[in-house]
Amino acid sequence: MNRCLAVCLLVSALALCPASGVRQALGAETAPHPKSSPGVPAPAAEPPASFHGIAWGTPLADITGMTVVEKNGPAAYAKVTGLPPRIAEVEVTEVVYAFCNDLFSGAMATFQGRDRLEALRAVVAKRYGQPVTPGGTAENVGWPLGDVMIMLEYDAPIGVGVLSYLHAPTFLPCKGVGEQTPAETIPQTAAPATPPKAP
Repeated sequence: MNRCLAVCLLVSALALCPASGVRQALGAETAPHPKSSPGVPAPAAEPPASFHGIAWGTPLADITGMTVVEKNGPAAYAKVTGLPPRIAEVEVTEVVYAFCNDLFSGAMATFQGRDRLEALRAVVAKRYGQPVTPGGTAENVGWPLGDVMIMLEYDAPIGVGVLSYLHAPTFLPCKGVGEQTPAETIPQTAAPATPPKAP
């Protein structure tokens, strides 16, 4: 699940459902991104203030229907119980919510198949405009929106992808949690047992 936090970087604002704590469809908190004319960049979209109706920075203890599935130091990962995983009307394999210092900082939706890749890309592009395409590949794209980053990544050989949302201010304190520092990767046997003595 450390992969979750490393990959977990963002999606769209969905409204709370009184019965389950999370609603299945996109909320109307942000207007769809207007289309741009050829050669004229579209105005920047407003970053989402929440994901599935949960505002960035919301304490984990304040969210009902959430079950923690893993903890790693200050990072925690949770799932909503009793709700089919969806992004808008697109079925996904699972949605995992990331918390840093018990504050909501990101979400990751995993999915299978190129058809869902295209459907999710269309959902996010409708709301936030065309993505940035680093490296020229249309399979891995992003939407940098102020302090929120939305990323859509797809591994074609295995047919699995991730749509992630990340709220940078709340996520940064946990960046790199669980990763080894360069000093930790050096075998301990490579260092001398005692420092050499001066002659």
